[in-house]
Amino acid sequence: LVGVDTGGLEGLRSGHEGRGRWRLDQPTPMEKMRILDPKVDTSAVELTYKRAVAMVPALKQSSVTAAWAGYVDSTPDGVPGIGEIASLPGLVLAAGFSGHGFGIGPGAGHLIADIVSGVAPIVDPKPYHPDRFHGSSWGKVADF
Repeated sequence: LVGVDTGGLEGLRSGHEGRGRWRLDQPTPMEKMRILDPKVDTSAVELTYKRAVAMVPALKQSSVTAAWAGYVDSTPDGVPGIGEIASLPGLVLAAGFSGHGFGIGPGAGHLIADIVSGVAPIVDPKPYHPDRFHGSSWGKVADF
C-alpha cells in the first residue's frame, strides 16, 4: 500500500525476457500486455487500506499508488500439477500453484529439473502429476 521510489533502477531479465530492458518505476512489458486483465475492485482496495491504517496509524501518511487485479491459477485439490504431458512428449507442465510459488517454488523447481533432466526425482512425482484428475471425483478437469 505504500509507494516506494525505485530510484530509476532498471530491470534485466534472462531467457525470452532477456531481449528487453525496462525501468522498475514504470509499467513493464508484462503489465502493458495482459491477456486476462480483470478490473480492480476499488472498494476492496479502499477497505484494505482503511484496515491497514487502523492497524498501523502511521500508514495514514501514505497512499495507494497503484492497484492490480489478476487471476490465481489453482487445481481442484490445491496441489500444483507437475509432470510431463503424455500426449505432448517433452512438455512438462508446472501450473496451479495458487499463489504458493514462493513457498514451494524451490522444491517444485528441483522436481521439474529432475523430470526434464531424466534423473531420479527428489520426491515421488506421482502425487503431483496432472493425470491425477482423470477419472477422479472431480471428473475430467482438462484435456492436454
